[in-house]
Amino acid sequence: MDPQDFKDLLNRYAADKCSPEEQREVERLMLKYPLSKNWKWKSELHKDLIKNNMRKQIFNQVDHDLGRHRKRKAYWMTAVASLLLLIGISTFFYLQTDRMINGEQVIAEAINEIYNDVTLTDATGRVTVLKNKEQTLDLRKLIAKDAKWNSSGSLNTLRVPSQHQFNLVLMDGTKVRLNAGSSLSFPTQFTAVDRTVTLEGEAYFEVVPNHSKPFMVNAKESQIKVTGTKFNVAAYPADPRIITSLIEGGVAFHMNKKQYPLKPGYEIIADGNKNSIEVKSFDQDQVMAWIDGYFVFNNMDLVSVMKHVARWYNISVIAPAVAPTKRIGGTFPNTASLDDLLKDLELLSGVKFIRKGKEVQVVY
Repeated sequence: MDPQDFKDLLNRYAADKCSPEEQREVERLMLKYPLSKNWKWKSELHKDLIKNNMRKQIFNQVDHDLGRHRKRKAYWMTAVASLLLLIGISTFFYLQTDRMINGEQVIAEAINEIYNDVTLTDATGRVTVLKNKEQTLDLRKLIAKDAKWNSSGSLNTLRVPSQHQFNLVLMDGTKVRLNAGSSLSFPTQFTAVDRTVTLEGEAYFEVVPNHSKPFMVNAKESQIKVTGTKFNVAAYPADPRIITSLIEGGVAFHMNKKQYPLKPGYEIIADGNKNSIEVKSFDQDQVMAWIDGYFVFNNMDLVSVMKHVARWYNISVIAPAVAPTKRIGGTFPNTASLDDLLKDLELLSGVKFIRKGKEVQVVY
């Protein structure tokens, strides 16, 4: 099945518009691959829609089959257990990058963004849209102004769409800058034991020191523990890597029950697909350029360049399977239009870009 057709099938399934044959096909695939670590959800909303429909269809089938064939009870209860395991620990697969379509690789894939502005969602599901003119949200001021946000232990989520960045000040004074296509979940009030947030995407942290109450960043299957420091974390859903780059202070990176200390000027790259950990020095100007509104490509290969571009502009990028060996260098403002940036990259790389809406085809 063509990947686009499969995505359309999943969207129909989420909307409860599938034929009986299509429903069976989706459920067969999900039950066949219940533990695939390469599955990634398109969004929390999409996950919930799929999950609810899966639960409904499976349990309806259980009731139906038990009425006709009691002997199938064990099979369907195993299927239900597999479904619950899938929902609990796996992620949805069709947003994988670097997969193949007709001999070409999908470097990046655009996502459906509901809001064009930054949003703040509280534990009750109430959404507050933060317009473009608002560049910083100080949680301390928000709570003082609106007591409805001051619910101890409740989680809030800040979401930043493409071509946006946003500053957040947490209750302890810690400053966080979120890059495009990122979200941060955080409690209104931290616990007495630690200060824990969950990141999806990329963010730069300036953590207020508190040795008795460490700051924790959960990102995918990892946790970063700090007491007071400046560091950058990139953990995008479509990228199997988690990259933690330390600017100042010290952090401890935790993954698979192991701890990896990090010193300033070094970064740790944890690759979930390769099950590998690499610690190396990094180019601070390149890593931190996004905060100042620039792309900095320092002798970077074309595929990596286009992944950065795709995240900011929220586009799909498709290229031939064999990439050119030429590497790219240069600094580009992210305020430029996508077409202007692609023209500059054509001159530097020698390749051609064909753009159709939110899809860019790379021609070597």
